[in-house]
Amino acid sequence: MRATMTNPSGSFSNALGWGLKRKLIVSMLMVGVVPLLLGLSLAFLQGSKEIQVVSGESFQALATEAARKLDLLVAEEVARTSRIAVHPDIVRALEHRRDALHTSDQNAALPTLVQQRARWAAKDPAAVKAITGNSTALLLQSFYAGSQSEPDQLLPQVVRAATKKLFITDVQGNLFAALTTKPGFSHADSPWWKGSYNRGVGQLYIEDLHFDEQANAYVFSISLPVMDSLRYEVVGVVHRVIDAKEFFSPSTHPIRFGKTGHVMLIDSRGMVLSCPILPTGVQLSGATLIPQVTVRQPGWVTADSDGHGGQGTAIIGFAPLPETSRATNGALESGAWHTFVWQSSDELFAPIRHLMMWMMILAGIALGLLATLGYFAASRIVTPVRRLQEAARLIGRGELQEPIQIHTGDELEELAVEFNRMNTQLEAAFAGLSTQVEEKTQEVQYLQKSTDQVLDAVPTPIIMIDQQGLVQYMNRASRDALQTQEQNWSSRPLFDLLPLDDDHLQTLRRDLRLVEENKPIAPPRPDQEPALKEARDPLNQTLSQASPSTRRELRIGSHLYHYEWFPLESRSGAGKRFGLVLRDTTDESRLQDQLIQAEKSGSLDVLTAGIGHELNNPLFGILGLGEAIQEEADLARAKGYAQDIVGHGRKMAAIIRDFTGVAARESKSQRVPVDVTAQLEQALAIVQTSHDCLGLNVQKHYVAVSPVTALPDQLRLAFINILTNAIQAMSGRGDLWLTTEEQDDLITITIRDNGPGIPKHHLGKVFDPFYTTKGQGEGSGLGLTVAQRLVKKFGGEIRLESPEGQGTTCVITLPADKAGVRKEQPCVSS
Repeated sequence: MRATMTNPSGSFSNALGWGLKRKLIVSMLMVGVVPLLLGLSLAFLQGSKEIQVVSGESFQALATEAARKLDLLVAEEVARTSRIAVHPDIVRALEHRRDALHTSDQNAALPTLVQQRARWAAKDPAAVKAITGNSTALLLQSFYAGSQSEPDQLLPQVVRAATKKLFITDVQGNLFAALTTKPGFSHADSPWWKGSYNRGVGQLYIEDLHFDEQANAYVFSISLPVMDSLRYEVVGVVHRVIDAKEFFSPSTHPIRFGKTGHVMLIDSRGMVLSCPILPTGVQLSGATLIPQVTVRQPGWVTADSDGHGGQGTAIIGFAPLPETSRATNGALESGAWHTFVWQSSDELFAPIRHLMMWMMILAGIALGLLATLGYFAASRIVTPVRRLQEAARLIGRGELQEPIQIHTGDELEELAVEFNRMNTQLEAAFAGLSTQVEEKTQEVQYLQKSTDQVLDAVPTPIIMIDQQGLVQYMNRASRDALQTQEQNWSSRPLFDLLPLDDDHLQTLRRDLRLVEENKPIAPPRPDQEPALKEARDPLNQTLSQASPSTRRELRIGSHLYHYEWFPLESRSGAGKRFGLVLRDTTDESRLQDQLIQAEKSGSLDVLTAGIGHELNNPLFGILGLGEAIQEEADLARAKGYAQDIVGHGRKMAAIIRDFTGVAARESKSQRVPVDVTAQLEQALAIVQTSHDCLGLNVQKHYVAVSPVTALPDQLRLAFINILTNAIQAMSGRGDLWLTTEEQDDLITITIRDNGPGIPKHHLGKVFDPFYTTKGQGEGSGLGLTVAQRLVKKFGGEIRLESPEGQGTTCVITLPADKAGVRKEQPCVSS
């Protein structure tokens, strides 16, 4: 290769990031590091787990052996104390004391005991000598001092030092013999005395660890009953108070392993009886640890606390003292004593950590060797690749003059041959490329000119803007509509060119933002549509014009346009573009206005015809009766004519009242909570009075419902109109069902009859004013219209369901007034 093809610096690779050589080296290191770290981690975890298992089982075995030795130690002391309890002289002395107490007058003995207790508490010499100097006390002294003839009855030196109190009580718990003046006189209420006396049967009682103020130490006690010579009943109790630390220390403190490993004795409360580190009487730290190490079977646990105030993984072995637990026969309040074997986790896991440290050092050396080998291997691969990289750069610029020369005998050499072949083909292809580019440019210009001509021929205004709102294109129709020339609109803001008021401009900008955010433009809500487009009630005309801001319409000059935004495709990096299409709806709006006027005229014709039809009949009757009165000489008959005239007048007044709906307008503040069930009952009574209902069977299904906010008279009028229609449809004979219910804060009133029903083609017109299927003079056609207006005024809805030939059901729903008084109505069926 010539100098133009070489670039040993690799500046291009450095500019893009890591070079191939560095990646290869790192990849080789990762291939070595990941398995190494994974192996070391697994080895450390497995080693730690095996250390935990081995150490735990060893600690369990050590705790079990220590528990056995301590169990034997306690059993020996119980045996030594029992020798005192079975000594013949002590048994006889206590039997004489029992007999003396039984034969003497108890009333006379009570003051004597009180005096003895007082004298003992005052350390009266005579009283002290009577208890510490009697024959039984001398036996205790000789036993404690080791003057007995039998060697096995001697107390070892450690036991004598640990024994803080040794005394005997009689059958009543009073002090009988003692070595010192420390004990109290009366012990009948003490737990240890009650446990050992055991209602005269007697049993061994070992009192749990507690602090003795007289001994100024944490102690436990052994209490044994002294049975009579027949072994029938208890005549006294031998009680020994032993310092726990001095008693157990010679057995537990020598058991040490490592720097921190030791054995300790605890009870089920977690209180320390003996420990080389913790003082006697303290409680183990960690509330969750105590239940784990005070179970009934030997074992070991891995805990988060070591019981000595340290946190972290700790391995603890434990075992109960089985013989002591069985000997006490459940006397211990805390349950049992347990051995506790522990070693610091730092010391426990030190070997595996030391091993891991050396493995990490060796792994670091291995990685250094691997990195060195990787550097040489990567150099053999990267150098030819860099030559190919430089050649590719020259080919891209069209400057490769000589073929690439690489002799590696592998795929890289084949790649260099392909590069040379590609360079030859590119030189041939570039020769005709300039001609093709020129032809494509002319074709693009032709298409752009044709597109402009097509858009100019479209009669609909089309405007294109960029993301900043600047106009990029306007066709001829839009230029004519806005009356602007090309030099006036190019690159100007669209909203400055549109002759619109602020409301329309804000609406236009809002819709553009929605299109830009890819959000749909919500159509106008039904309550925003012009009221003129809805089916209207001739008795209740509402001619309201919707705000222009609620429609997508613009008025420019004398024309009305419907507008539509749409996004446009744009070149990469050129920003977003949007299009605006304006459709001329002037003629459509003019036609709509004409239809509205025609609809208004038709409604007025219906209104006029209805009023004339309903008022003509009673008016003609009034005129005829008036003429008859003029010629009638009979006063009685003239009065009858006058009554008929009054009746026709009232009928005209009723028609006018039904026409207007409600004569006097009321405010919402006049409405009160109304019981719909009561109003329905009153309406039924009024209708039954005014119509022939002899063959009518009314079935009522009422439940207790909340009141509704309304005017009672008007709500009752709506019920009357509906009930009248139902009874007239059945000709006063048939079944009528009345139902009330409440659900989801809505009161539902259902009125159903079994009349002939309403034909399907009439069902959609029953609420229209003056529409009736009855004969002339039977109805005004306003009953259901008035009922609908009144129900809607109170916030409710009314609908009719009438399968032809199967009766009619009227369903009325009204909002419940939870603030009103709820009246309980019993269910009625008749």
